[in-house]
Amino acid sequence: MKKALLFVPPAFTFKDRLDINPLPPLGLGYLGAVLEKVDVEVKIVDCLMEGWGNRVDLGDNVIRVGLSFEQIEGIIEDYGPDIVGVNMLFTKQRDNGHRIFESAKRIDKGIITIAGGAHATALPESVLADANVDFVVLGEGEDTMIDLVSVIEGRRDAASLDGVGFKSNGQPIVIPKTQFIADLDALPFPARHLLSMEGYFGLRDSHGTRMKRRFSPIITSRGCPAKCTFCSAHMVWGRKFRQRSPENVIAEMKHIKEKYGIEEIMFEDDNVTLNVKRAERIFDLMIEEKLDLVWDTPNGVAAFALTESLVDKMKGSGCYCLNLALESGNQYVLDNVIKKPLKLERARELVRYAQSIGLRVGIFLIVGVPGETKEQMWDSFRLAKELGIYSPFISVATPYPGSALYDSCREKGYIPDDFSLDDLYIRSFSISTENWTGEELRQVLEQGQKFLLRARMRRHPFEFLKIVWGAFLAEPRSFFRKALTFAANR
Repeated sequence: MKKALLFVPPAFTFKDRLDINPLPPLGLGYLGAVLEKVDVEVKIVDCLMEGWGNRVDLGDNVIRVGLSFEQIEGIIEDYGPDIVGVNMLFTKQRDNGHRIFESAKRIDKGIITIAGGAHATALPESVLADANVDFVVLGEGEDTMIDLVSVIEGRRDAASLDGVGFKSNGQPIVIPKTQFIADLDALPFPARHLLSMEGYFGLRDSHGTRMKRRFSPIITSRGCPAKCTFCSAHMVWGRKFRQRSPENVIAEMKHIKEKYGIEEIMFEDDNVTLNVKRAERIFDLMIEEKLDLVWDTPNGVAAFALTESLVDKMKGSGCYCLNLALESGNQYVLDNVIKKPLKLERARELVRYAQSIGLRVGIFLIVGVPGETKEQMWDSFRLAKELGIYSPFISVATPYPGSALYDSCREKGYIPDDFSLDDLYIRSFSISTENWTGEELRQVLEQGQKFLLRARMRRHPFEFLKIVWGAFLAEPRSFFRKALTFAANR
């Protein structure tokens, strides 16, 4: 195995509302780095970013964004890889990954095809049902990928692998993931030299809103001990919290600042502040080393792990936006439905403190978890208004495979018999319970968003007019369409 070609596939999204974000794929960057260490030549192609201007209308308000499959086939033919790997991150995007595998096998049946990412981890048998897929890597893949290359080359037996799916006599065999990397400092930094970094700089759409043009994500820890019912991240990273040392994190920051001129970083950890002492050390070192970086946490952080002292250090080291994963404005729902270890009164204190020292604060909310009533959902909108956060990021509960929510919905019949994996996106309204239907849930969300919009208009009329004017200048046609819809439904 001399050459590996790794892909981020094109993506489906909505014509009138892009819900995809091109972002340097650090997962593939880590794989590229470890493969290069064992003398495998690597090429990484982010079809989404490299084909960002290419939009294919598929009807029903759906478009595909990214390189065409003709272009992808040309890349495979030109590179001549021994391995083609695809990061199948989202279930809704799975068909684009399978089409890349089909292209690879059509070009050369001898190419070894490997699927990884959250979708492949949650549904390995489904992925292996594709005749064009040879292997599935479950969860974090750095050590597994090296072991798998050894198996492909005949230097070890497949039965010795951990967290891998393959076929034997046409039948899928899935070896569960039981081993996770304990020493994250032992990993090389992601191979950003393979990621076409310049292509991401200045893009209007990324994960969150950027303050600086030259940005990069960074991951400093893996695993989350929380057991939120809607989340399946534990299948990829495990539940044990593992962390890089502060010194190792700072070394990566220095490296990307010096090599790529990075001015802004985004902590993409599931929870960068879970270990408060470690987080304080990272932020202290950022200040001491005068890194002069701005940063935020677009994935959010858990309020239950924060202190006022830590928030001070976050601001002092360059944080401009604190995103908190509150999930619900109702304590009963948090304790008994979502099962998140968070006390709302403490969250209120932290939000107000962060706002008082000049930090912008965002919150994540989720509505429509079975066991939640419509009135309890309204507590979330009321909490957002109370905190003066009028544009919270609101997700609709979605039964992703691998989550406790998915298993519960299947067991209790909360999703229809004809439920499709294509319905797995955060505005699908695919769940109906004894307390509400999917359509009623849609109405609650629309009414709640209008409630917050009116609250913002009353409290900050001039700021609201400024936002409206900016939206009009950016996209006049879309602005008038949305304005007419809002007026008709008010």
